[in-house]
Amino acid sequence: MKRTVIISAYRDPEKIEENLKRLDDFEIILAVDSPNDELKKIINGDSVKATISDTRRGKWKALNDALRLAEGEYILFLDSDTVLVDPGNPDAWDGAEIRKEVNGDSILGKLVRIDYFNMHLISLLAFKLGTCLGFNGAAFWMKKDVLRRLGGFRRRINEDTDLGVRLGVNGYRYGVCGKAITKCPKTIKEWLAQRERWALGGAEVLTENLWKILRRPIMWIPALFIMFPSLVGLLINLMLPDSLFLKALYFLMAVTGLISGKAVAIAMYLIYSYHLLRNVTAGLITFVIWTVFMVTLSKITRYSIDYKYLPVYYFIYSPIWMFVAVIALVKYIFYRMSGKTIKVGNWKV
Repeated sequence: MKRTVIISAYRDPEKIEENLKRLDDFEIILAVDSPNDELKKIINGDSVKATISDTRRGKWKALNDALRLAEGEYILFLDSDTVLVDPGNPDAWDGAEIRKEVNGDSILGKLVRIDYFNMHLISLLAFKLGTCLGFNGAAFWMKKDVLRRLGGFRRRINEDTDLGVRLGVNGYRYGVCGKAITKCPKTIKEWLAQRERWALGGAEVLTENLWKILRRPIMWIPALFIMFPSLVGLLINLMLPDSLFLKALYFLMAVTGLISGKAVAIAMYLIYSYHLLRNVTAGLITFVIWTVFMVTLSKITRYSIDYKYLPVYYFIYSPIWMFVAVIALVKYIFYRMSGKTIKVGNWKV
């Protein structure tokens, strides 16, 4: 069976040469925008096909242009900043996610690694449930005839998420195989820019397929809580009964000072402490349960993560990522309702 790999690159070759050494038995196609001299040298010096644009076409268009050159029955899509360790065997499926890990010794790198572990868990869960919530475009497989039946890549912020959701809602077979190492953002600024783009692209796909997705809660509810585990504690706090009497008493004492100042201060402190203790307890209980879940699954899947960063991930990283996603969703809806075109920084759509 002939297999094709399409490697997308913008300006720099990054890990292309390293990947070419691992892909001897593949038909190789490079989808390149605005190549520098080093990248042009690789194109001219190796036995590869290429579709080249001096300007930035957008990843979705570059991939579609490359797809027209592909002869393989199965196509491996690979980003230039990702190193393929094991391509896996996608023969049993119409599309397959490749397990991704990130290397990084910084605190951010270790947190992003936990994030990619969560993405891997979502992929495995989707596979078990017979659905798909999207591909991570850094590395994945697609059967060429299925991709063509789906209409190829569409002009979307996240062309990979869009393709995966269409694969899932149309009932095609989805699997997980192989392994790749992908690039981690170097700074918080880079991370925020990447996550805003992912969130805006996710909002675009969500609003477009809203009813199809909502009709299949098994498709998205587990993934939501895996990606944003702190959401569990937040919902528990919202559902815990609040005492209206205590709230009213707190307000009255603060405003009118019905009893002596010292007594008011003590009473207000006790009420405040009660609410704080309740919230902290709910957060700690859900964190402990989540930690056991993460440690157990990391051992089962043999996906190494640094356990000491789990508290930072749960209480800081995950909430920030969740708020970025919520803000992006609101922003996207606002732009859609006002008829404006949303722009993503340093990204061509």
